[in-house]
Amino acid sequence: MSDKGMTGMIRLHKWQLDEKRRDMVSLEKMKQEFLQNLADLEEELAAEQKHVAASPVVSIAYAGYAQQVIVRRANIENSIVEIEASIENMKDQVAEAFRELKKYEVVEQRKLDRKKADLNQREQDDLDELSLNIHRRRQQTG
Repeated sequence: MSDKGMTGMIRLHKWQLDEKRRDMVSLEKMKQEFLQNLADLEEELAAEQKHVAASPVVSIAYAGYAQQVIVRRANIENSIVEIEASIENMKDQVAEAFRELKKYEVVEQRKLDRKKADLNQREQDDLDELSLNIHRRRQQTG
């Protein structure tokens, strides 16, 4: 693969990894929102129970309200379970995207290391030849 092709593949995999990380952050935010919704619902329920307990007349509407809270709580808890499964799935995808990126980065680094070693070898060969020529000239003049 050419240098440009390898660089393009690395850029593509970095972009894909970044996208998956952004998706992960979005999922985490959604989970936090659901958890906040659940906490808000619990506070609302506690306030309503306090209000009903303070009232001398038992509210018939409270039974309907309590049933509605149970359903809402179950829906939120189900959403949290689903989002947690999505988060676990996304963690796997992020890990896989990271492994793919690393493969290309390692190949690119090896290629650069080989080029550097080749350049160093050529420079050393040039220096050796120069030293040999200097040595020969000294031998001829001396």
